[in-house]
Amino acid sequence: MRVTIRLTEVKSLFKVLIVDDEYLAREGMKKTIDWNILGCKVCGEASNGIEAIEYSKNFKPDIIITDINMPGISGLDMAFKVRELLPDCKFIIITGYDEFQYAKEAIKLKAVDFILKPIDEDELIEAIKRSTKELNKLSLNRALEQERLLLDAMRGRFSDKESMVDGLREAKIDLNTIRIISIENDIYNERMEEDSMDKSYMQNKGIRELIYKHFKSKYYVIDCHFYRVAIVLEDNEDNEDNEDKGSLEEMLNNFTKEVNEILNITVTLGVSDKKPLRNIKESYSESKEAINHKLYLGKNKIIYFESIFKSDSHITLDFTKEKREMNLLIKAKDKKRIQDKLKSIFTRFKIYKSEEDFIRGVSIEIILEAFSVVKTYDTYSKGEELEEANIYKYAAKLNTLDELYEFVYSYLIKVLNILRERDAAAEETGIEKAVEFIDHHYKEDISLKDVANYAYLSESYLSRKMKKVLGIGFSEYITRLRMEKAIELLREPNTKVAKVALEVGYPDYRYFSQSFKKYTGYSPSEFIKDKKEEY
Repeated sequence: MRVTIRLTEVKSLFKVLIVDDEYLAREGMKKTIDWNILGCKVCGEASNGIEAIEYSKNFKPDIIITDINMPGISGLDMAFKVRELLPDCKFIIITGYDEFQYAKEAIKLKAVDFILKPIDEDELIEAIKRSTKELNKLSLNRALEQERLLLDAMRGRFSDKESMVDGLREAKIDLNTIRIISIENDIYNERMEEDSMDKSYMQNKGIRELIYKHFKSKYYVIDCHFYRVAIVLEDNEDNEDNEDKGSLEEMLNNFTKEVNEILNITVTLGVSDKKPLRNIKESYSESKEAINHKLYLGKNKIIYFESIFKSDSHITLDFTKEKREMNLLIKAKDKKRIQDKLKSIFTRFKIYKSEEDFIRGVSIEIILEAFSVVKTYDTYSKGEELEEANIYKYAAKLNTLDELYEFVYSYLIKVLNILRERDAAAEETGIEKAVEFIDHHYKEDISLKDVANYAYLSESYLSRKMKKVLGIGFSEYITRLRMEKAIELLREPNTKVAKVALEVGYPDYRYFSQSFKKYTGYSPSEFIKDKKEEY
C-alpha cells in the first residue's frame, strides 16, 4: 500500500492559539510572523489560562504558544490540562524567567521549545517549524494507520463487525454513513504491457491530487491496487433529495473531466449505495461490481451500483452450436454471416450479463476455432501473426464488450484474408478447379489422376502445387475433409457410426474407425461418449 495523505489532515493550515496576558506581546507575534508561509494560521488568542482551556475545547488548536506567568493559572498548568483534551497538540513555552523548575516542567510536557523573553523572532520561527514538522509526521503516520485499517475493513479482515468499528473509532476514523467510490485507471492493462509502473504511479498521484481538489466532504483515500484508488466518503445527506444527488453527480463529472484533460487518461468510477460504516466490506464489493459493468457500458463512465440491473438467477449459456456454425461460416468465407453471427453472440453476452471470464473464454475459443481452419488448409507460416500466445496476451488487455467484439472480429477477418490468399494462389497456379472438384467429390473413391484429368493438369504438377499452395498433399487433403465432416456429423444426437462412415466415403467401417482414431486420438464411439459427457 503506497502512502496516500488525507486532504483534511495535511492540506489545511495548522491552527495556532497565542496565549499571553500582554496585549502587545500577542499582537507582535500575530503581525511580525508570516504564518501562512509556515503552513499555519492564528485561529485565536487568549489573555489567560482559563480562556485558553475553553478555547481549546471548542476549536482544537494544533499549536499553542503560551507565556508561563499569567493571572489565574500558569501557562504550564493550562498546558497540562489541554494536553489531556488534545494529546497531539504542540506547545511552545515562553517565559521571562530562566528558572530550572520551569524548564523541567516544560520537558515533562514534551514542549517543542522553551523560549526566553525578549523573544528572538528567528528562534520562535524555528520552534514553529519543528512543531509543524512533528505534526506532519504524526498526521502521516496516522493516515497510514487509518488507510491500513480501512483497507483491512474493506477486505473483511476483521474477526467481526463490532471489533472492526471499535478499531476504526480508536484510530479516529470518524465516519457514520458512507459510500465507497472506486476509481480505476482505464489504461492500466497498457501500462502492464509497457511495464511502466512508474508512469502508473505518477498517474495515480495525479488522480489523488484531483481528489483533493474536488471532494469537499469528509473522506479517506485508499490505494487498493496500483490501478485502483478508492474513496471512503461520508454521506449523511438524505439521498431522496435530488439536489444532493445532483451535487454528487456534478462533483464526479467534474472530477473525471479534469482527469481526462489534465492527466490525458480516462477513469471508470464505481459508486456504491449508502451504507453504515459497519457494512464497509459490502460497500467496497458494490463499488467493484459497478466498475466491472464497464464490460457492458464501456470505459470512462460513472457507474452507480443502484442503477445496475441485477438478475435473481444466473443463466448458464451454451455457445457450442454457435461456435460450430461459426467454424462452417469461416470455411465458407461468408463475411456477412460471420459478422451477423458474432453480433448475435455478443448481444446474448450483454442481455444475460455473462461473467467476464466466461466471455473472454468464448471469445478465445471462437478465435482458436478459426485458427484451426487456417492450420487445416494452410501452412503454419502464413498464420504466424495469429499465434495462440498473442490471442491470450491481447484478450487479457481488453475491458469492454465492444473491445472484445472488435478484437475477435478483426481476427476472423485476418483468417478470411489468409484463406482468400490461398484461393487466389490456387487460381493463379491452375489448381482452383482441382480443389473445387475434390471439395465436391471427396466422399467418392477418387484418385489424383481423376482430379488431374478434370483440371487438365499433369499428376506431378498437381501434386507439387497442392503441397505448395495448401501445405498438404492430395491424400492428406481428402482425409482432412472427410475427418472434419465426420467430426461434425458425430456431434449430432443419436448418431450411427456406420452411417457416418458411409457419408464421408468409407464403405469399410473398420477402416473408417482406424483412420478416425489416427486423426483425432479417439475411436468414433469414444468420441461420441466424450461429447455426451460435455453436455
